[in-house]
Amino acid sequence: MKSTFDRSWVSDRLDTLLAAGAGADALEASFAGQEAGLMRFAESMITQTSQATEGRFYLRAIVGGAIGSATTTDLSQAGLRSCAALAVERARDAPGVDAAFVAPVGGPPRQPDALDRATADVDAETKASWLAPSLRAHESDGLALAGRFHTGTRTSAVRSTAGVDVFHQGSFSDISMSALERPAGHRASSFRARYVDRVGPELITRLADEVRAECALARDPVDVELGAWDVVLAPAAVAELLTWMNHIGFGSRAVEDGLSFMSGRLGEQLTGERIDLADDGAMPLGVGVPRPFDFEGHAKQRVTLFEGGVARGTVFDTRSGQRAGCQSTGHATDQASLFADGSSASHLQLAPGKSSLDDLLGMLDHGLYITRFHYVNGMLEPRRAVMTGLLRDAAFLVKGGRPQRAVNTMRFTDSILEAFARIPEGGLGRDVEPHGGFGSDGDCTVCPPVLIRGLRFTSGR
Repeated sequence: MKSTFDRSWVSDRLDTLLAAGAGADALEASFAGQEAGLMRFAESMITQTSQATEGRFYLRAIVGGAIGSATTTDLSQAGLRSCAALAVERARDAPGVDAAFVAPVGGPPRQPDALDRATADVDAETKASWLAPSLRAHESDGLALAGRFHTGTRTSAVRSTAGVDVFHQGSFSDISMSALERPAGHRASSFRARYVDRVGPELITRLADEVRAECALARDPVDVELGAWDVVLAPAAVAELLTWMNHIGFGSRAVEDGLSFMSGRLGEQLTGERIDLADDGAMPLGVGVPRPFDFEGHAKQRVTLFEGGVARGTVFDTRSGQRAGCQSTGHATDQASLFADGSSASHLQLAPGKSSLDDLLGMLDHGLYITRFHYVNGMLEPRRAVMTGLLRDAAFLVKGGRPQRAVNTMRFTDSILEAFARIPEGGLGRDVEPHGGFGSDGDCTVCPPVLIRGLRFTSGR
């Protein structure tokens, strides 16, 4: 199926924006678009299917050193000209800040083979046929399967008078599945998710089989004592913690404000020696949804954040890089979004170890297996990465290396830097999973399961 947002269509409208803003000293035009087939299901039934095509242009203009911007979802030529006029007008009214757009550095962005036409074009009827056996299986087991199965393409492009001219289109599949015990009010549940650039029926069946089997084991949870527990965290739980670490620690705003655990501490041992964490839009671990450039059109560089637990670097956009005396690392955020706040990591990759999940569980004499967290709050003490949050979905008491009864919800409160320092030898899993992030479409975190000694649980809720 031909994309609405192909290169020629986007290029023509970027030309319109730049031409309409010709009165400015410098211009930067960008586009973000999505063509998606959306599907939701609940109570083991498909409840919604729809097609969504949405695009947004964003223009930044510089006049006399001052910068102004405007965004529009009116994709007509008239709408684009109005957007350009507004951006230039705002720049003329803004105080001068010596703003400038800069040419890209480091060569052209890496362009991974990220467009799988079969994933981009899979239709609702095909998705329904892939899901149908799993929906029936959950129904027959007295469980309700719920979640989403979204697929499509995301398109991005940036062009500026400073010499930026990039275009990228890639496929994606955003899958989330929860199995829940019936009748309503019973507490067993389980969860799986993936954020990948290509999908087929095998993945759908495997995830559905996993949540169905795990939910059956999660029935009749019991209370366990509070305190420090040795835990194995499934990748979804690890991804939640890493996403919060990014939010409070790796971006330019937190570092500049002195709130980040990285502020003034590069070169120091901040966490455990087994932590090797990088941001890399090329997806070096082989799974996820890659992105070759940022919202300024600069190639995304690989940035090592932790090497053997030592703080090695943070990420920059153009302006934060200039303040720090360095170049952009290709991590500008979408300034038209509600979550824009300087630079931000967007493709975290936690290096895996060599242990299977069974190996990790076998290292627990008396501990917990945790599949997911929710209501995590990382703002308690950002300089130590102290976080709190609740268990969600299936969590199990482990004795002698084998999962036993499911356990009721508990709240953890701990420094994640200190918790990651308590990962023992062999405590990193070998199998990684890609999970979508919050705050920006296209963000992705890839990580393995992790064993942590003595994660602290402070209350029952």
